Amino acid sequence: MPAEGVILGMEGSGVIEATGSAVTRFKAGDEVYYWDGGFIGTQGNYAQFKIVNEHYAARKPRSLSFPEAAVLPVVVITSWEALYDRARLESGDYLLVQGGAGGLGHIGVQLGKLRGAHVAATVSTQSKATIVQNLGADRAILYRDEDVAAAVQAWSGKDGADVVFDTVGDAVFGQSIDLLATYGRLVSAAYPSSWPKGDLFVPALKNVEIAFEAMGHALRSHELRVKQTRILEIAAQYVDEGRLRVVLDRVYPLSQAGEAQKSLESGEITGRLALEIPH
Repeated sequence: MPAEGVILGMEGSGVIEATGSAVTRFKAGDEVYYWDGGFIGTQGNYAQFKIVNEHYAARKPRSLSFPEAAVLPVVVITSWEALYDRARLESGDYLLVQGGAGGLGHIGVQLGKLRGAHVAATVSTQSKATIVQNLGADRAILYRDEDVAAAVQAWSGKDGADVVFDTVGDAVFGQSIDLLATYGRLVSAAYPSSWPKGDLFVPALKNVEIAFEAMGHALRSHELRVKQTRILEIAAQYVDEGRLRVVLDRVYPLSQAGEAQKSLESGEITGRLALEIPH
């Protein structure tokens, strides 16, 4: 549970009300989106007004509504850093996205295709399979009905995927290691709580790499925060060019934040959900 008095919400979008005298990047009336706050000692975004360092905000994609823009920063920065920085995804790689219709997953599928990778995604239902295929996935694997390892091997034509992006965590982290090809790279953004495999022999024999992505690491460095803002700027360009989409499942009023959280925890959300703040 969050500490008492903490204002939640790590990302948002809105219109600049006023700027400080030293601000040069924006002016009142500009539309922006950003990730900032939501941690102990910081103000989050479940609020009508929010102070943001000008270097941590980017211009909102023109083609997105404010709710759509508000739910993009965390997932696009996390997926970008996971795939492009941690996993070093290259054109021609075989990428498997675990949880491909989720908030991180549906962005990971698209970033994989933008990099020129072959992309498969695990999903729970046929409706979610249709979503990831519409986002560009070459193969949707219904993990409840298929042998995932066999499906990945048949799809890739080798002993696994070059890169596995784990957006689920404990339930599939160990499986994700087994799904890697020799010299494969696993990156997890789901923070598994423990190491589910006592034996490191197989991953060591296959020379695989295991990495983790926590975008909050940038809180330690202004330079890293600026780098993440650049990701938001590029993402906005991709969105307005029609090369990147955000799936917004539901929009709740701020007064129903509790119900929104329950929907997330139940796993019933496809893509993302937003809270709409009253003016």
